[in-house]
Amino acid sequence: MLRAWKPLAPAALLLVLACQPRSAEPLYTPWEEGLTLAFEDPSQPPAQRFGNRLQVRVAKSSMAPGTPPQVQLDLASVRGQRSLYLRPQDGGVTLVAESGRVLGQLLPPGFPATTTWTESGVEYHVIGRAAWSGAALLPATADPVGVWVEARLPGGGRLRTLFLPNHGEVEVQELRGTEWVTVNRLVSRGFTDFPALKRP
Repeated sequence: MLRAWKPLAPAALLLVLACQPRSAEPLYTPWEEGLTLAFEDPSQPPAQRFGNRLQVRVAKSSMAPGTPPQVQLDLASVRGQRSLYLRPQDGGVTLVAESGRVLGQLLPPGFPATTTWTESGVEYHVIGRAAWSGAALLPATADPVGVWVEARLPGGGRLRTLFLPNHGEVEVQELRGTEWVTVNRLVSRGFTDFPALKRP
């Protein structure tokens, strides 16, 4: 019985995804249950880079109309595991406790039309849109154009982060002297569970 269904599985998956409603406003965070992303620091030697790999998996996603949206991300690395809870709403992304208590604002409401904001002493501003150079990792249906955001840290450091629709952060660059060096980059993308239905 299972053998008979195997050739039909990819076609059934495409049909299910194609029939689901799509939103006009993208979310700049991962939210599809089962989506699993792996990140590495390309500035490190290869062995160290792989050993310090960070895996981010969407463990739960509550996006039903009429309820506060919340996404649980499970993070795993050689240093241990932890969970983060995000609330994507009105174009922004809020970091919350499991109870829903607000802990911080990762992206402001109205993002990316909201181009400047400050959070915990860090000044952020939108640099602009750009196609991600690592877009070969993405499925053909994914939008490869994201938004670069620069952060000016209280100590004088500067970071640039590229956010892609439905993926969130895919690359982080750090200003070292006069050169922007990539210190975090999405290197793997897939599903560890069957993709859940898309949000209405």
